Amino acid sequence: MGDLYAKLRLTEVWLAAFALAGVVGLVFWATVTRVLGVPNIWVIEVTQILFAWTCLLSASIAYRNATLFSIDLFATWLPLQYRGALRIVQALLVLGMVVWLGIVALDFVELAARRPLPLTGVPFSWVAVTIPVACVMMALTSIETILTTLRGPSVSEGSL
Repeated sequence: MGDLYAKLRLTEVWLAAFALAGVVGLVFWATVTRVLGVPNIWVIEVTQILFAWTCLLSASIAYRNATLFSIDLFATWLPLQYRGALRIVQALLVLGMVVWLGIVALDFVELAARRPLPLTGVPFSWVAVTIPVACVMMALTSIETILTTLRGPSVSEGSL
């Protein structure tokens, strides 16, 4: 996957950080303007768009870093030599799920493009497109996990 995937991962982290900073900054701005008596209602919609990007990109980052919650009770019962196979099965299941979800989400993006947000007029597809983007990144992570597990030594006890 190489250099391009590394750049995609870095871009994903920066976009998630930018979106989160935008959410925080806009909520602060909305608070200040409301206290001053001149609320900016459009800030709510832009914050919602940035929040969607923050959540889904962060979910993809958490999946890649193996920091999503998991139950490894079954994995701890398996002998070490089978844990790599379990890791591959898990990655294949996630891969299948995110590919299917990404395909379904593309239809949602098409529908969402027809619906503008009421205050800003920005198409709702700016929110909806976060789903297929996150699915693509998670699919790449699943593929990377499968390839790494197949290439590398057996999975150590603490890595599942």
